[in-house]
Amino acid sequence: MKCKGEFVFKSVEKREGGSFTNDKGQAVNYDMAYVLKVDELTQNGIYERKLKIDKANSVLLNKVQNLKPYDKINLVCDVVLYGANARVIPVDIDSNNK
Repeated sequence: MKCKGEFVFKSVEKREGGSFTNDKGQAVNYDMAYVLKVDELTQNGIYERKLKIDKANSVLLNKVQNLKPYDKINLVCDVVLYGANARVIPVDIDSNNK
């Protein structure tokens, strides 16, 4: 399912891969990722959102590299529903309504 929302761009940062030990003593590895920080304006206030960008999505990564802090953007996302969870995955910036 796709959705689009207006956000205020804050930054994008590279998070290095690594590992940690969970509460069961198992090693958990995670890959390098890019994290997009945006502000969402709601009727209850402003909330910072951190969204993971797929490292293979070079189109979106190039677009966010050209943004300046506090630019308003229309972010297109995939919404993936699980049992009791939902993941919001940014896939593009709609440049028609920037």
